[in-house]
Amino acid sequence: MSEVLTKALVVKDRKILLLKRSENSSFGGGLWDIPGGKLEFGERPEESLKREINEETSLNIKIQEILDINSGINYEKNKQYITIVYLTKYENGRVILNKENTDFLWVDINNIDEYEKIYYVDDSIRKYIRKGYL
Repeated sequence: MSEVLTKALVVKDRKILLLKRSENSSFGGGLWDIPGGKLEFGERPEESLKREINEETSLNIKIQEILDINSGINYEKNKQYITIVYLTKYENGRVILNKENTDFLWVDINNIDEYEKIYYVDDSIRKYIRKGYL
């Protein structure tokens, strides 16, 4: 079985938004993540992304492009996760977290390695840097 996730590298003033997953989360508990979530049946990926960002942070974003597509496998659950990471730009709003996350930070790209993150976050940040967006 597989699941598609849509995630966003949200950029504001050359900083990236990180969310700290709740310790009791079944996926990435206690790690830093980027906002986004599961694609619902019949939903377009871009619609899913905007909905998830709004649910998790209350922010409005502008989607720029697909930055990365990643795959991970959870052998215990016999599940494969396909993660589509979009490069997005903060438009407006202030971060209001839902229960999935316990904290947030706008992190300077030069300090991003200080945080323990879910696997696809580092891959996406490397692609962001390689593409020369800094």
